[in-house]
Amino acid sequence: MPTASGFVKSVAGGSKFNATFLINDIQYHFTGSFNPAVQEFTSNGATLNYENLNQLTATRDFEGRIGAENISFIVTNGPKLQGPLNMPISQASYVSGRGVWVM
Repeated sequence: MPTASGFVKSVAGGSKFNATFLINDIQYHFTGSFNPAVQEFTSNGATLNYENLNQLTATRDFEGRIGAENISFIVTNGPKLQGPLNMPISQASYVSGRGVWVM
């Protein structure tokens, strides 16, 4: 299963996020929102595990966990985003939401 390095960062008060991963010198972005809102976070050491590039397209649902020291999202069609948080957050939360992949 291929992996890519990148980052995941919350924006807009902890209800939205941006994730960027570099694959074959191309940036793949997964941007979306989740519920419930969480404390703002950044993971500069995030990794993306995927089976093929066709999984990194379109709008996709996901679910996962944020905090207290790491993040983990599983996208419904298989990719997994995970990594350590730069700074711990006070309370872990299970989240779900939707994001869109763009290059």
